[in-house]
Amino acid sequence: MENKPETNVGKFVGRHLSQIKILSRLLEHELDGAKGAREVTIDRHLVENVLDTLEIFVDDCESASGSSRDRGAKVENKPVVTRLN
Repeated sequence: MENKPETNVGKFVGRHLSQIKILSRLLEHELDGAKGAREVTIDRHLVENVLDTLEIFVDDCESASGSSRDRGAKVENKPVVTRLN
């Protein structure tokens, strides 16, 4: 399967921005939940899910543009997640 040409990356990103919009609303909700406190406490599991979603979005955008980022900079190797439905 061929990569999409770079001219279509803008449309591709536009269609996949819903992931980022959801994350921004989630983080906004967490800030509102802190009730104006200086510090915000977010569950570690929630932060891991936010990072996973961002990584998926970046990987999708890079595959659409034909570029790839350097995975050697990652310190830890994440296990492959298998979904059982």
